[in-house]
Amino acid sequence: MRKAQYGIFAAFSIMLFGGAAVTFVAPDKEYSVVENRELAKKPSLTPQKFLNGSYQKEYESYLDDQFFMRDQWVDVSGMIQQAAGKKEMNSVYFGKDGYLLEKSEESEIDQAQAEENAETLSSFLNDVGQTYGREHVSCMMIPSKALALPDKLPAFAAPLEQGGILASLKKKLANPDMLIDLKDTMQSHQDEYIYYRTDHHWTTLGAYYAYRVWAEKTKQATGYQVSHYQRETVFDDFYGTTYNKVHVKAPADEVELFLTPAQETVHVNMDDGETEADSLYFKKAAEKGFNRYNVFLSKNTFQIEIDTGADTGKTLLLVKDSFANCFVPFLTEDYEKIIMIDYRYGKLPIGAIMEQYRDITDVLVLFQTEKFMQNTKLGKLAETKTEDSTIKEFDPDDFLG
Repeated sequence: MRKAQYGIFAAFSIMLFGGAAVTFVAPDKEYSVVENRELAKKPSLTPQKFLNGSYQKEYESYLDDQFFMRDQWVDVSGMIQQAAGKKEMNSVYFGKDGYLLEKSEESEIDQAQAEENAETLSSFLNDVGQTYGREHVSCMMIPSKALALPDKLPAFAAPLEQGGILASLKKKLANPDMLIDLKDTMQSHQDEYIYYRTDHHWTTLGAYYAYRVWAEKTKQATGYQVSHYQRETVFDDFYGTTYNKVHVKAPADEVELFLTPAQETVHVNMDDGETEADSLYFKKAAEKGFNRYNVFLSKNTFQIEIDTGADTGKTLLLVKDSFANCFVPFLTEDYEKIIMIDYRYGKLPIGAIMEQYRDITDVLVLFQTEKFMQNTKLGKLAETKTEDSTIKEFDPDDFLG
Protein backbone atom coordinates (compact mmCIF):
# COMPACT_ATOMS: atom_id res chain seq x y z
CA MET A 1 0.00 0.00 0.00
CA ARG A 2 2.77 2.41 0.95
CA LYS A 3 4.57 1.65 -2.34
CA ALA A 4 1.37 2.31 -4.29
CA GLN A 5 0.92 5.67 -2.52
CA TYR A 6 4.50 6.61 -3.27
CA GLY A 7 3.94 5.63 -6.88
CA ILE A 8 0.83 7.82 -7.20
CA PHE A 9 2.62 10.72 -5.52
CA ALA A 10 5.64 10.30 -7.83
CA ALA A 11 3.45 10.13 -10.95
CA PHE A 12 1.51 13.22 -9.88
CA SER A 13 4.73 15.12 -9.13
CA ILE A 14 6.20 14.21 -12.50
CA MET A 15 3.06 15.37 -14.32
CA LEU A 16 2.85 18.58 -12.27
CA PHE A 17 6.47 19.67 -12.52
CA GLY A 18 6.89 18.22 -16.00
CA GLY A 19 3.85 20.18 -17.17
CA ALA A 20 5.24 23.34 -15.57
CA ALA A 21 8.58 22.78 -17.32
CA VAL A 22 6.93 22.25 -20.70
CA THR A 23 4.77 25.32 -20.11
CA PHE A 24 7.90 27.39 -19.41
CA VAL A 25 9.61 26.50 -22.72
CA ALA A 26 6.58 26.12 -24.99
CA PRO A 27 5.34 29.14 -27.00
CA ASP A 28 2.41 30.95 -25.41
CA LYS A 29 -1.08 30.48 -26.77
CA GLU A 30 -2.87 33.74 -27.48
CA TYR A 31 -6.47 32.57 -27.67
CA SER A 32 -8.60 29.70 -26.36
CA VAL A 33 -11.14 28.53 -28.91
CA VAL A 34 -12.67 26.30 -26.26
CA GLU A 35 -13.27 29.18 -23.83
CA ASN A 36 -13.74 31.86 -26.50
CA ARG A 37 -11.36 34.33 -24.85
CA GLU A 38 -7.83 35.71 -24.95
CA LEU A 39 -5.36 33.95 -22.67
CA ALA A 40 -3.10 35.66 -20.15
CA LYS A 41 0.37 36.65 -21.40
CA LYS A 42 3.61 36.34 -19.49
CA PRO A 43 3.85 39.43 -17.22
CA SER A 44 6.83 41.74 -17.19
CA LEU A 45 8.91 41.74 -14.00
CA THR A 46 9.66 45.05 -12.29
CA PRO A 47 10.85 45.69 -8.71
CA GLN A 48 7.66 47.60 -7.91
CA LYS A 49 5.34 44.84 -9.22
CA PHE A 50 7.34 42.20 -7.36
CA LEU A 51 7.25 44.08 -4.06
CA ASN A 52 3.53 44.89 -4.18
CA GLY A 53 2.65 41.32 -5.16
CA SER A 54 0.97 42.12 -8.49
CA TYR A 55 3.63 40.25 -10.48
CA GLN A 56 2.99 37.05 -8.52
CA LYS A 57 -0.76 37.30 -9.12
CA GLU A 58 -0.29 37.98 -12.83
CA TYR A 59 2.14 35.09 -13.15
CA GLU A 60 -0.31 32.76 -11.40
CA SER A 61 -3.01 33.71 -13.92
CA TYR A 62 -0.49 33.24 -16.73
CA LEU A 63 0.36 29.70 -15.53
CA ASP A 64 -3.33 28.85 -15.14
CA ASP A 65 -3.99 29.85 -18.76
CA GLN A 66 -0.85 28.48 -20.37
CA PHE A 67 -0.34 25.24 -18.42
CA PHE A 68 0.51 22.29 -20.68
CA MET A 69 -2.61 20.31 -21.74
CA ARG A 70 -4.75 22.64 -19.63
CA ASP A 71 -8.06 21.66 -21.28
CA GLN A 72 -7.42 17.96 -20.64
CA TRP A 73 -6.65 18.67 -16.95
CA VAL A 74 -9.94 20.59 -16.69
CA ASP A 75 -11.75 17.56 -18.16
CA VAL A 76 -10.26 15.23 -15.55
CA SER A 77 -10.89 17.65 -12.68
CA GLY A 78 -14.51 18.17 -13.71
CA MET A 79 -15.24 14.45 -13.90
CA ILE A 80 -13.65 13.80 -10.51
CA GLN A 81 -15.51 16.62 -8.75
CA GLN A 82 -18.86 15.77 -10.30
CA ALA A 83 -18.41 12.09 -9.38
CA ALA A 84 -17.60 13.16 -5.81
CA GLY A 85 -21.00 14.85 -5.55
CA LYS A 86 -19.88 18.48 -5.69
CA LYS A 87 -22.54 20.98 -6.75
CA GLU A 88 -20.27 23.74 -8.08
CA MET A 89 -16.85 24.28 -9.62
CA ASN A 90 -15.04 27.32 -11.03
CA SER A 91 -18.02 29.56 -10.14
CA VAL A 92 -20.45 27.31 -12.02
CA TYR A 93 -23.38 25.54 -10.35
CA PHE A 94 -24.19 21.98 -11.38
CA GLY A 95 -27.94 22.51 -11.72
CA LYS A 96 -30.91 20.25 -12.25
CA ASP A 97 -31.73 18.60 -15.59
CA GLY A 98 -28.18 19.04 -16.84
CA TYR A 99 -28.13 22.85 -16.51
CA LEU A 100 -24.83 24.60 -15.79
CA LEU A 101 -25.42 28.06 -14.30
CA GLU A 102 -22.80 30.74 -13.74
CA LYS A 103 -22.44 31.80 -10.13
CA SER A 104 -22.14 35.49 -9.30
CA GLU A 105 -21.32 37.09 -5.96
CA GLU A 106 -22.26 40.62 -4.98
CA SER A 107 -18.66 41.16 -3.85
CA GLU A 108 -17.53 40.56 -7.44
CA ILE A 109 -19.63 43.42 -8.81
CA ASP A 110 -18.06 46.85 -9.03
CA GLN A 111 -20.97 48.93 -7.75
CA ALA A 112 -19.33 52.21 -8.77
CA GLN A 113 -19.04 50.93 -12.34
CA ALA A 114 -22.63 49.71 -12.27
CA GLU A 115 -23.89 53.14 -11.12
CA GLU A 116 -21.74 54.87 -13.74
CA ASN A 117 -23.29 52.66 -16.42
CA ALA A 118 -26.79 53.43 -15.16
CA GLU A 119 -26.00 57.14 -15.39
CA THR A 120 -24.60 56.73 -18.91
CA LEU A 121 -27.53 54.69 -20.14
CA SER A 122 -30.18 56.93 -18.60
CA SER A 123 -28.53 59.98 -20.15
CA PHE A 124 -28.63 58.29 -23.55
CA LEU A 125 -32.25 57.17 -23.21
CA ASN A 126 -33.41 60.59 -22.05
CA ASP A 127 -31.59 62.34 -24.92
CA VAL A 128 -32.90 60.04 -27.66
CA GLY A 129 -36.34 60.22 -26.09
CA GLN A 130 -36.30 63.96 -26.78
CA THR A 131 -34.95 63.42 -30.29
CA TYR A 132 -37.24 60.63 -31.53
CA GLY A 133 -40.12 60.78 -29.04
CA ARG A 134 -40.35 58.84 -25.78
CA GLU A 135 -42.84 56.38 -27.25
CA HIS A 136 -40.17 55.34 -29.79
CA VAL A 137 -37.47 54.55 -27.22
CA SER A 138 -37.22 51.42 -25.06
CA CYS A 139 -34.72 49.41 -23.05
CA MET A 140 -34.93 45.70 -22.23
CA MET A 141 -32.82 44.16 -19.49
CA ILE A 142 -32.31 40.39 -19.59
CA PRO A 143 -31.82 38.43 -16.34
CA SER A 144 -28.89 36.09 -15.89
CA LYS A 145 -29.64 32.40 -16.41
CA ALA A 146 -29.42 31.74 -12.66
CA LEU A 147 -31.98 34.49 -11.96
CA ALA A 148 -34.25 33.44 -14.81
CA LEU A 149 -34.21 29.73 -13.90
CA PRO A 150 -34.25 29.53 -10.08
CA ASP A 151 -35.89 26.08 -10.21
CA LYS A 152 -32.76 24.72 -11.93
CA LEU A 153 -30.38 25.85 -9.17
CA PRO A 154 -29.04 23.48 -6.51
CA ALA A 155 -30.93 23.68 -3.20
CA PHE A 156 -28.22 25.74 -1.44
CA ALA A 157 -27.69 28.26 -4.25
CA ALA A 158 -29.14 31.75 -4.59
CA PRO A 159 -28.91 33.92 -7.73
CA LEU A 160 -27.50 37.43 -7.62
CA GLU A 161 -30.47 39.81 -7.55
CA GLN A 162 -30.30 42.67 -10.03
CA GLY A 163 -33.27 44.74 -8.98
CA GLY A 164 -31.18 47.43 -7.27
CA ILE A 165 -29.38 48.61 -10.39
CA LEU A 166 -32.60 48.51 -12.42
CA ALA A 167 -34.41 50.58 -9.79
CA SER A 168 -31.55 53.08 -9.89
CA LEU A 169 -31.75 53.24 -13.68
CA LYS A 170 -35.51 53.67 -13.65
CA LYS A 171 -35.32 56.63 -11.24
CA LYS A 172 -33.02 58.45 -13.65
CA LEU A 173 -35.35 58.07 -16.65
CA ALA A 174 -37.64 60.88 -17.73
CA ASN A 175 -40.08 58.15 -18.80
CA PRO A 176 -39.71 55.12 -16.48
CA ASP A 177 -41.87 53.04 -18.85
CA MET A 178 -38.93 52.95 -21.27
CA LEU A 179 -37.41 50.23 -19.08
CA ILE A 180 -38.65 46.65 -19.50
CA ASP A 181 -37.33 44.17 -16.93
CA LEU A 182 -37.61 40.67 -18.40
CA LYS A 183 -37.11 38.81 -15.11
CA ASP A 184 -40.79 37.94 -14.61
CA THR A 185 -41.22 37.00 -18.26
CA MET A 186 -38.30 34.60 -18.23
CA GLN A 187 -39.24 33.07 -14.87
CA SER A 188 -42.79 32.45 -16.09
CA HIS A 189 -41.35 30.25 -18.86
CA GLN A 190 -38.56 28.59 -16.88
CA ASP A 191 -40.01 25.12 -17.44
CA GLU A 192 -39.34 25.61 -21.17
CA TYR A 193 -36.06 25.56 -23.10
CA ILE A 194 -35.39 29.31 -22.93
CA TYR A 195 -31.68 29.26 -21.98
CA TYR A 196 -29.02 26.87 -23.20
CA ARG A 197 -28.00 24.28 -20.63
CA THR A 198 -24.25 24.73 -21.29
CA ASP A 199 -24.05 28.38 -22.36
CA HIS A 200 -24.98 31.72 -20.77
CA HIS A 201 -27.15 32.91 -23.69
CA TRP A 202 -30.87 32.54 -24.06
CA THR A 203 -32.21 30.27 -26.79
CA THR A 204 -34.18 31.52 -29.75
CA LEU A 205 -37.36 30.56 -27.90
CA GLY A 206 -36.28 32.74 -24.97
CA ALA A 207 -35.62 35.63 -27.36
CA TYR A 208 -39.06 35.07 -28.91
CA TYR A 209 -40.82 35.51 -25.56
CA ALA A 210 -38.90 38.76 -25.04
CA TYR A 211 -39.95 39.92 -28.52
CA ARG A 212 -43.62 39.30 -27.70
CA VAL A 213 -43.38 41.32 -24.47
CA TRP A 214 -41.54 44.16 -26.20
CA ALA A 215 -44.04 44.26 -29.08
CA GLU A 216 -46.96 44.38 -26.66
CA LYS A 217 -45.50 47.13 -24.48
CA THR A 218 -44.07 49.41 -27.19
CA LYS A 219 -46.52 48.77 -30.06
CA GLN A 220 -43.51 49.03 -32.39
CA ALA A 221 -43.82 45.48 -33.77
CA THR A 222 -46.54 43.04 -34.75
CA GLY A 223 -45.79 40.41 -32.10
CA TYR A 224 -46.57 37.33 -34.17
CA GLN A 225 -47.72 34.07 -32.65
CA VAL A 226 -45.12 31.29 -32.52
CA SER A 227 -47.02 29.43 -35.25
CA HIS A 228 -46.00 32.24 -37.64
CA TYR A 229 -42.45 30.85 -37.77
CA GLN A 230 -40.93 27.78 -39.37
CA ARG A 231 -38.69 26.32 -36.67
CA GLU A 232 -35.51 24.55 -37.75
CA THR A 233 -32.85 22.91 -35.56
CA VAL A 234 -29.46 23.55 -37.19
CA PHE A 235 -27.17 22.11 -34.47
CA ASP A 236 -27.63 19.49 -31.78
CA ASP A 237 -24.01 19.32 -30.56
CA PHE A 238 -23.51 22.69 -28.87
CA TYR A 239 -21.39 22.88 -25.71
CA GLY A 240 -21.11 26.53 -24.74
CA THR A 241 -18.97 28.88 -22.68
CA THR A 242 -20.31 27.71 -19.30
CA TYR A 243 -19.50 24.10 -20.09
CA ASN A 244 -15.99 25.07 -21.06
CA LYS A 245 -15.33 26.36 -17.55
CA VAL A 246 -15.96 22.97 -15.97
CA HIS A 247 -16.03 20.20 -18.61
CA VAL A 248 -18.51 18.01 -16.75
CA LYS A 249 -20.96 15.52 -18.17
CA ALA A 250 -23.95 17.38 -19.58
CA PRO A 251 -26.35 16.92 -22.50
CA ALA A 252 -25.49 18.86 -25.65
CA ASP A 253 -27.60 21.88 -26.56
CA GLU A 254 -29.65 22.40 -29.70
CA VAL A 255 -29.61 25.64 -31.69
CA GLU A 256 -32.87 26.55 -33.37
CA LEU A 257 -33.84 29.14 -35.98
CA PHE A 258 -37.26 30.79 -36.24
CA LEU A 259 -37.61 31.40 -39.99
CA THR A 260 -39.94 33.54 -42.12
CA PRO A 261 -39.90 34.39 -45.84
CA ALA A 262 -39.12 38.00 -44.90
CA GLN A 263 -35.66 36.95 -43.67
CA GLU A 264 -34.75 35.76 -47.17
CA THR A 265 -34.57 39.34 -48.52
CA VAL A 266 -32.10 40.78 -45.99
CA HIS A 267 -28.67 42.23 -46.71
CA VAL A 268 -26.14 42.40 -43.87
CA ASN A 269 -23.23 44.88 -43.86
CA MET A 270 -20.74 44.64 -41.00
CA ASP A 271 -18.31 47.45 -40.15
CA ASP A 272 -18.70 49.45 -43.38
CA GLY A 273 -18.35 46.56 -45.79
CA GLU A 274 -15.77 44.45 -43.96
CA THR A 275 -18.26 41.57 -44.19
CA GLU A 276 -21.39 41.44 -46.34
CA ALA A 277 -23.99 38.71 -46.68
CA ASP A 278 -27.55 38.08 -47.78
CA SER A 279 -28.47 36.15 -44.66
CA LEU A 280 -28.76 36.59 -40.91
CA TYR A 281 -27.44 33.06 -40.39
CA PHE A 282 -23.85 31.87 -40.77
CA LYS A 283 -23.80 28.11 -40.40
CA LYS A 284 -20.26 27.64 -41.72
CA ALA A 285 -18.88 30.20 -39.25
CA ALA A 286 -20.66 28.44 -36.39
CA GLU A 287 -19.16 25.08 -37.38
CA LYS A 288 -15.66 26.44 -36.76
CA GLY A 289 -14.55 26.00 -33.17
CA PHE A 290 -17.15 25.24 -30.50
CA ASN A 291 -19.47 28.27 -30.54
CA ARG A 292 -22.61 27.24 -32.38
CA TYR A 293 -24.28 30.47 -31.21
CA ASN A 294 -22.22 32.17 -33.94
CA VAL A 295 -24.82 30.97 -36.43
CA PHE A 296 -26.51 34.25 -35.53
CA LEU A 297 -24.61 36.96 -37.47
CA SER A 298 -21.32 34.99 -37.20
CA LYS A 299 -19.64 37.16 -34.53
CA ASN A 300 -19.82 40.19 -32.29
CA THR A 301 -18.62 43.38 -33.89
CA PHE A 302 -19.11 47.12 -33.44
CA GLN A 303 -21.54 48.07 -36.21
CA ILE A 304 -23.95 46.00 -38.29
CA GLU A 305 -26.42 47.42 -40.80
CA ILE A 306 -29.29 45.18 -41.87
CA ASP A 307 -31.50 46.13 -44.82
CA THR A 308 -34.57 43.91 -44.67
CA GLY A 309 -36.54 44.75 -47.79
CA ALA A 310 -39.61 45.42 -45.66
CA ASP A 311 -41.43 48.51 -46.94
CA THR A 312 -42.28 50.00 -43.55
CA GLY A 313 -40.30 53.26 -43.64
CA LYS A 314 -38.97 52.51 -40.14
CA THR A 315 -35.33 52.32 -39.03
CA LEU A 316 -34.26 50.90 -35.67
CA LEU A 317 -31.11 51.82 -33.76
CA LEU A 318 -30.35 48.76 -31.60
CA VAL A 319 -27.66 49.23 -28.91
CA LYS A 320 -26.88 45.76 -27.70
CA ASP A 321 -24.73 42.90 -26.50
CA SER A 322 -24.59 39.37 -27.93
CA PHE A 323 -28.06 38.43 -26.66
CA ALA A 324 -29.52 40.57 -29.46
CA ASN A 325 -27.95 38.42 -32.18
CA CYS A 326 -30.74 35.84 -32.05
CA PHE A 327 -33.38 38.46 -31.20
CA VAL A 328 -32.98 40.65 -34.27
CA PRO A 329 -34.46 38.16 -36.80
CA PHE A 330 -37.86 38.73 -35.16
CA LEU A 331 -37.68 42.41 -36.21
CA THR A 332 -37.16 41.93 -39.93
CA GLU A 333 -40.86 42.25 -40.81
CA ASP A 334 -41.33 45.48 -38.84
CA TYR A 335 -38.24 47.50 -39.77
CA GLU A 336 -36.87 48.44 -43.16
CA LYS A 337 -33.41 48.97 -41.68
CA ILE A 338 -31.78 47.90 -38.40
CA ILE A 339 -28.53 49.44 -37.12
CA MET A 340 -26.85 47.30 -34.44
CA ILE A 341 -24.16 48.86 -32.20
CA ASP A 342 -22.04 46.96 -29.68
CA TYR A 343 -19.76 49.25 -27.61
CA ARG A 344 -17.53 46.42 -26.49
CA TYR A 345 -15.92 46.63 -29.92
CA GLY A 346 -15.85 50.30 -30.91
CA LYS A 347 -15.47 53.87 -29.68
CA LEU A 348 -17.37 56.06 -32.17
CA PRO A 349 -19.69 58.41 -30.24
CA ILE A 350 -23.32 57.45 -30.59
CA GLY A 351 -24.08 60.98 -31.78
CA ALA A 352 -21.93 60.40 -34.87
CA ILE A 353 -23.91 57.25 -35.65
CA MET A 354 -27.20 59.10 -35.22
CA GLU A 355 -25.85 61.77 -37.56
CA GLN A 356 -24.89 59.11 -40.11
CA TYR A 357 -28.36 57.54 -40.05
CA ARG A 358 -30.79 60.44 -40.29
CA ASP A 359 -33.64 57.98 -41.00
CA ILE A 360 -33.70 56.47 -37.49
CA THR A 361 -37.27 56.30 -36.17
CA ASP A 362 -36.94 54.02 -33.12
CA VAL A 363 -34.32 53.12 -30.51
CA LEU A 364 -33.97 49.91 -28.51
CA VAL A 365 -31.33 49.02 -25.93
CA LEU A 366 -30.95 45.30 -25.19
CA PHE A 367 -28.49 44.14 -22.50
CA GLN A 368 -28.04 41.19 -20.18
CA THR A 369 -28.19 42.92 -16.81
CA GLU A 370 -25.08 41.47 -15.15
CA LYS A 371 -22.96 42.02 -18.26
CA PHE A 372 -24.27 45.59 -18.45
CA MET A 373 -23.31 46.26 -14.82
CA GLN A 374 -19.71 45.17 -15.49
CA ASN A 375 -19.29 46.81 -18.91
CA THR A 376 -16.40 49.31 -18.88
CA LYS A 377 -16.83 50.58 -22.45
CA LEU A 378 -20.12 52.48 -22.48
CA GLY A 379 -18.77 56.02 -22.19
CA LYS A 380 -19.40 56.96 -25.83
CA LEU A 381 -23.07 56.02 -25.44
CA ALA A 382 -23.66 59.25 -23.52
CA GLU A 383 -22.20 61.41 -26.32
CA THR A 384 -25.40 62.01 -28.26
CA LYS A 385 -24.46 65.48 -29.49
CA THR A 386 -22.04 66.10 -32.36
CA GLU A 387 -20.02 69.25 -32.96
CA ASP A 388 -20.68 71.14 -36.17
CA SER A 389 -17.40 70.54 -37.99
CA THR A 390 -18.41 72.19 -41.26
CA ILE A 391 -15.59 74.51 -42.44
CA LYS A 392 -16.73 77.82 -43.86
CA GLU A 393 -15.89 78.11 -47.56
CA PHE A 394 -12.81 80.31 -48.17
CA ASP A 395 -13.68 83.70 -49.72
CA PRO A 396 -10.57 85.56 -51.04
CA ASP A 397 -12.42 88.92 -50.98
CA ASP A 398 -13.05 88.56 -47.27
CA PHE A 399 -9.42 87.60 -46.74
CA LEU A 400 -8.12 90.65 -48.61
CA GLY A 401 -10.42 92.92 -46.69
